[in-house]
Amino acid sequence: MKRYLALGCLGFGLMVSPLLSGLAGSAVPANPKIAVIDIENTLSTTPAGKRANDAFEKGRKAKQSALDKQQEDLKKADADLDKQKAVLKPEAYAQKRSELEKKFVELQQTYVKLERELATDRTKLIQGLLKQAEPLIAKIAKAEGVHLIVDQSATVWVDSSINLTEKLNAEMK
Repeated sequence: MKRYLALGCLGFGLMVSPLLSGLAGSAVPANPKIAVIDIENTLSTTPAGKRANDAFEKGRKAKQSALDKQQEDLKKADADLDKQKAVLKPEAYAQKRSELEKKFVELQQTYVKLERELATDRTKLIQGLLKQAEPLIAKIAKAEGVHLIVDQSATVWVDSSINLTEKLNAEMK
């Protein structure tokens, strides 16, 4: 969805830019040069990206470990309840089963919350990397005479000759 929104904005901008060039004088270059970077590649291959990714993975594994422990405890409680079924009164069994089901629902909610937190953490990670890369991207853009750089994930197809990812990766420490 974000990809299509970005493509739509890019397309709209490209359509409107000739119209605005008459109004704004030389604000829009006659032949704007566009390039792409692959931020996921930068995240996975550069030292800065690897450090950020490692920190993210450490947090993810800790959260996943806690979730796995809760799940194992719930499975054990379910198995224990099944063993006790024969000796428990039907009302007591039903009450304990109901409590176990509530805990299962809570675990599912915790899982959904964890997924949201991880998505937020991942977004922050990419934003932090982009903030670090922004001056480098600007320097590369000026050196290459590029007017607009978009993330490769926001494109459907791109000619490899306008991909500046390797130049960015070489600059990232």
